[in-house]
Amino acid sequence: MIKIKDDFKKLIPALTAEEFKQLEENILKDGIRDPLVLWNGYLIDGHNRYQIAFKHGLEYKTIDKEFEDESQIKEWMINNQFGRRNLSNYQRSVLALELESVFSARAKENLSDGGKGCQISDKVDTKKELAKLANVSHDTIAKVKVIQATATPEVKAQLSNGEVSINQV
Repeated sequence: MIKIKDDFKKLIPALTAEEFKQLEENILKDGIRDPLVLWNGYLIDGHNRYQIAFKHGLEYKTIDKEFEDESQIKEWMINNQFGRRNLSNYQRSVLALELESVFSARAKENLSDGGKGCQISDKVDTKKELAKLANVSHDTIAKVKVIQATATPEVKAQLSNGEVSINQV
């Protein structure tokens, strides 16, 4: 039995109604081509496909992935989405910011390693790494971080839909 964890499901931006409808039509026509991805029984990729399969009683395949912890899962999920979907700069930045704590921890590890005689050739600059991941500037990441902390849900929705730009907000 597949388990759903809200933290994983909510991590990735929801499909629009049109995108979901198109996916459903494609699946009904061609079947579920890509396997659902699980970690310890939890669904980490394929939430929409699973929903459609359940609704229509369709068969699907699963594969299991191994990760050390949930931060690795989140990083994998976000990178996987970047490779699949046409996300706006705002959506990409929001996803990248979900990994801020992961990159901050790496930066702290490198600092502590530096004090032990290790070379710090792999310095981690959190803002730059997040910007690189999202394929935006570090200035955009900084702006989106402020927007996430202060903007209303309506403004965030407008950004997600492309009705307003990050600079306008």
